[in-house]
Amino acid sequence: MSSDSRDTSFRYLEVPGTTPIVFVHGVGLDQNIWRAMLADFSGRSTLTYDLLGHGETARPLGEQSFQPFVAQLRRLLQELRILRIALVGFSLGGQVAKHFSVSHTEMVEALVLVSTTYQRTAEEREAMSRRVQQAKAGDQPGLEASALQRWFSPEFLAANPDAEREILSRLRTNDPARFLESYELLSNADDHPVDYAVLSMPTLVLTGDGDPGSTPRMAKNMAQAMTNARSMIIQGSKHLGIIEEHLLFSDAVNRFLLESGI
Repeated sequence: MSSDSRDTSFRYLEVPGTTPIVFVHGVGLDQNIWRAMLADFSGRSTLTYDLLGHGETARPLGEQSFQPFVAQLRRLLQELRILRIALVGFSLGGQVAKHFSVSHTEMVEALVLVSTTYQRTAEEREAMSRRVQQAKAGDQPGLEASALQRWFSPEFLAANPDAEREILSRLRTNDPARFLESYELLSNADDHPVDYAVLSMPTLVLTGDGDPGSTPRMAKNMAQAMTNARSMIIQGSKHLGIIEEHLLFSDAVNRFLLESGI
């Protein structure tokens, strides 16, 4: 693992002659959530990193805006001398990916948004707000139980206790203040509008049919808001399908990139 000049922790595997795929993780997690999927992208350059205030990147977000996240990724790419990318964002990472792609359209050859919210209903916003208040109140056990229920199927958790332990360990070692910065921002993502008309690069919007936070309705409507996008719903998947059903997600992304000439 390496760090850039602003202490962003990252891993870059360069395969000469290939467009780097940049993977952006979700809130309260770190770049390790991509470990299962990365094995499915052999032969391609891949870059993962820890968002501000997450994992081994200690520097906080600092404000209720996606721009610090956008600047973080831009600086990392500059230091690695990467000019063109395929950008894959999960959940909070999907929001970061959208905002980055609007600001730096010239760099993004293809965009993949995984389990990313779009135009939440009032009920969906209220449910997210309740979880933020739960975090503010310090109800860590309640947050953990809710997260596991939303993120994985009971069958997967029963068969993969190591995966559950790793996720819980990550959640329990988060700095509470830095976690809340990003969690509140994610909760209010709809208040930070994206100009979807600018996102003309080939785009794939993915989610699971059992994802309560990033529903199939959101994925389909978000794809329709862009000029060159399509949605795909992974059957039998909840929010962290990139771990539980990583082969299905990897296959969808690989086929999309090949069709996009990447």
